[in-house]
Amino acid sequence: MSIKLILSIAIICCSSLLGFILSNTYIERTKLIKGLLSTLQMLETEIVYGATPIPILLKKVGNKSKKEIGDIFLYTSNLLNEKQGENFEKIWNDSVSKKVEGTAFNNDDVEILLSLGKNLGISNCEDQVKHIKLIREEFKRQYEISIIEQNKNAKLYKNLGFLLGLAIVIILY
Repeated sequence: MSIKLILSIAIICCSSLLGFILSNTYIERTKLIKGLLSTLQMLETEIVYGATPIPILLKKVGNKSKKEIGDIFLYTSNLLNEKQGENFEKIWNDSVSKKVEGTAFNNDDVEILLSLGKNLGISNCEDQVKHIKLIREEFKRQYEISIIEQNKNAKLYKNLGFLLGLAIVIILY
């Protein structure tokens, strides 16, 4: 009897943990987008008030950002220093593609991030600021969507994990 009880508790705990892990991806995405919004604000400020070269600018902003976001900027900065003369957009796309793996960003977020590299560093200050503001607005929309999804799906996955474990226990015993 006690072995069945211990196994039942273990099954329910494991499935509940799985539900918490799945719900955490929604929470983490919201946090990442919020961090990215502040990073874009820093980037815009640095472009407006400082005449800093792009590799140094990206390194500065990357060091001040949340780790997952900062890694993209730092990696881009390092690649720019290594591959001088190469197209910024290509380096940015490579960096985003490589560093976004394993994060909670979805495909829409990645597409918006990739579009940031199209005008950064190749146009004048005002155009770059306009483009960053446009990207920030798109990420604000993504942030609002992520909050809605988080409120809806995080609770759902937590409850679903527990109920799945309970269903497995009922079916087995």
